[in-house]
Amino acid sequence: MRKSAVTFLLVTTLLGGLLSACGSNSDKNANAPIETSESSPSSEASLGADDNASPESSLSPEASPSAEASPSEEASPSTSPEPSKEPAPSKKPSTPSKSPEPSKKPEPSKKPEPSKKPEPSKKPEPSKDPAPATKDIVDYMLKQVEQPSLMDMDADRIKETYGIDTSLLAGFTVKTPLMNVKTNEIAVFKVKNAKDIKTVKNGIEERAAAVQKQFENYLPDQYENSKNYKVVTKGDYVLFLISESADDLEKAFNASFSSK
Repeated sequence: MRKSAVTFLLVTTLLGGLLSACGSNSDKNANAPIETSESSPSSEASLGADDNASPESSLSPEASPSAEASPSEEASPSTSPEPSKEPAPSKKPSTPSKSPEPSKKPEPSKKPEPSKKPEPSKKPEPSKDPAPATKDIVDYMLKQVEQPSLMDMDADRIKETYGIDTSLLAGFTVKTPLMNVKTNEIAVFKVKNAKDIKTVKNGIEERAAAVQKQFENYLPDQYENSKNYKVVTKGDYVLFLISESADDLEKAFNASFSSK
């Protein structure tokens, strides 16, 4: 293939030279003066010598070194394409993605509990009667059972004869004989605190003993009457009785709480 290229270049160069030579000769002939037909034998000889020049001499392979192709004109071997780089494998994620947790199964809805039937409203209890005053109790008793004339004892006298501190009492009513020939006595005490009932009873016992001692050598019948005293407790109330009709007075005392 290299020899063919060199040969082609040589042929092209020689043909170019011949064409340029022919062009220059024609130009010279045109510019030369027209000669007569009687040309000299020397000119004919020269023309004949030019015509007799063989093309082989001009096409001889022994051309000048400049006609040969330089090594730079030789086709350089084509460079083979570099192989494409293989793509680097993608990095794996540092932490594997968590698989979604399974959704919780819905809990079965609870059955509604049956509504409770409304309980019937309780009937309001009838309001209790207010506790009666000690004076009202004694007055009721005296209406029910007749007694000799009696008089009220004040707080100072109560503390002196019974030994009871009236500050412990919510109320009190004490009646003693108007004349000092009778032992009849009616006393109703109402305590503020039930724990003080015992204190009141102790005072009553002291009062009963004092009356007995007073009539022991004075009036025997009244002395016997004083020995038959009664002490009755009802709630916060304490009743003290010295009377021949003590049982009837006790009944009247109990009945006073229900009387209007």
